[in-house]
Amino acid sequence: MKFKVSEDVDAPQSMVWARFTDFSGFEEDARGRGATITRVGNWSTTAEGVEWRGEVTIRGMNRAVAAKVSRLVPQDLCLIESRIGGMDCAYEMAFVPLSADVTRVTLTLDLSAETMTARLLLQTLKLARGRVLQRLQGMIARQGNAAEAAYRRQARA
Repeated sequence: MKFKVSEDVDAPQSMVWARFTDFSGFEEDARGRGATITRVGNWSTTAEGVEWRGEVTIRGMNRAVAAKVSRLVPQDLCLIESRIGGMDCAYEMAFVPLSADVTRVTLTLDLSAETMTARLLLQTLKLARGRVLQRLQGMIARQGNAAEAAYRRQARA
């Protein structure tokens, strides 16, 4: 199952890239929702091959989480492949400059189930497709607004 959203951000591609690939905010958000996430190897710079491990509670049961940046093309593309319980996830962020000061960010989330439990969860997500897309759009908009604000502050300085 695929979810795809996009947002035009009023900031240069390099700044948008830096903002969206700073994963500390995503990690804090996950921890705030009850997940236990740690960086494998205690890395500090986003690079191809960096990984996370952890645990998340889904439907009352703890599920193992493993994620890895499998493809990274600086300022253009970031692909994170993960496994949550019996579900494989591919999270792709693509950055396309529309002009010197506008960047289109496209997020694609591709989910596939390996186990019966994961298939049931995926079926629930299919029923709530509109809500999932709303949440993804809200997330990309918040990140985009933060990048725009940082760009405006930098332009004023």
